[in-house]
Formats: sequence, structure tokens, C-alpha cells
Amino acid sequence: MRRLIKKILHVILRISPGNKLRVKILKVLGAHIMGELYVAQNFFILDAGKTDYLTIEKNVGIGPNVTILIHSDPYPSKLCNLYPKTWKKVHIGENVWIGACSTILGGITIGKNSIVAAGAVITKDVPPFTLVAGVPAKVVKNLSDHEAFKN
Repeated sequence: MRRLIKKILHVILRISPGNKLRVKILKVLGAHIMGELYVAQNFFILDAGKTDYLTIEKNVGIGPNVTILIHSDPYPSKLCNLYPKTWKKVHIGENVWIGACSTILGGITIGKNSIVAAGAVITKDVPPFTLVAGVPAKVVKNLSDHEAFKN
């Protein structure tokens, strides 16, 4: 029954019209939310059963149609014998902006004060103070000298 409730909450998370409800659902599902968060519609976390593997620090904005992959497996292929299901944590640092239609693979840390451009596929850690873009995402700009980050 608990598993069914989590699946229903996961569906509501994707279609909910309001940010506040989406954030509350993430917390109920077990995600570690450290502060102010904006989550646009159609946010998808694969695997809903391990939402506690997701940590989002304060002042994060997540655009529409973003996908975070907490697990990976080749089910129902026979390759499951070679590549069993794995779960990996995702950590999103403070003051991060994740653009629309981005995909973040498991085992990733996105450093603080970084931007993930729309449509990017994050396959490795994103250093702090960087703008990444592309498939796979690559650093395109260092943001450490930006006026917004100076005292």
C-alpha cells in the first residue's frame, strides 16, 4: 500500500499546478530539501521509491520537464544479469538554476552557484560557479567573477 501511495504522489508531483504542493510532495517522498526551492511542472524523478537519495540545498530553481535519474537498470532485458539495478544519490548545491528539459544522471553533484542550461544532460559532477550546456554537458563559462557572487 505504501508503494502505491508513493507512486500516486509521484504522479501528482508531475502534474500539480502549484510549486508549493510540488515541494511538499518532494518532502513527503523523502527528498532532503534544505531551503527555498522552485520546481516547475513535469518534474520527474526515476526511481520514486528512493527519493531520499535526492538532496536539494537552498535557493534552487528547477525548470519544467527536468528529469533526475536516481537509478539505472536495463530491465526487462537479459542484460540485468550483467548490469544489475543501481541507485546513486544526486546532490544539488545552493543557488543552482536547472534549465528546462535537462536530465541529471545518478551519482551527480551540482556545485553551488551553477547553471545547467536548458536541454543539458549531466553525466558528471558540475563544479561550483559554472555554466554547463550540451549533451553531454560541458563547462562553457566560469561564473566565479560574476557580479552576483561578489560581496
